[in-house]
Amino acid sequence: MATFGDLNSFIGIGRLTRDPELRYTPGGTGVCKFGIAINRTYRNQEGNNIEDVLFINVTTWGKQAENVSQFLKKGRRVAISGELRSNNWQDKEGNKRTSFEINARTVQFLDLAKDAGAAEEGPAEGEENIPDEPINEDTSVSGEDIPF
Repeated sequence: MATFGDLNSFIGIGRLTRDPELRYTPGGTGVCKFGIAINRTYRNQEGNNIEDVLFINVTTWGKQAENVSQFLKKGRRVAISGELRSNNWQDKEGNKRTSFEINARTVQFLDLAKDAGAAEEGPAEGEENIPDEPINEDTSVSGEDIPF
């Protein structure tokens, strides 16, 4: 009987819902958090078009985190490739809570500098230097690396 390994892979395209927030671990590794919105339209049984939005939190690490923080702003369009992670905690009332986020392996900037005006807040300074290629790097982390 053949066994198959598990797969945890996310690929999505969306727009930033807020400006990226860059922090650093005590060891000096950059950690950037931001959110994206992925829109979809479908037709319901009555034939009406329904618009649905999925909001996803994203975390990037290292040089990629620094580039995201420097070049991206709310409203910019990105392609994200990574894996789904869960965070578990207890709230003030003692209830178990869980949230999910994407640990991004690559973030590809999809808005060209000339198209940046389509972003909600317009182009950021220096956007003509936006890298054309996704940044690939090892994003494996331990709980000790997370500064917040």
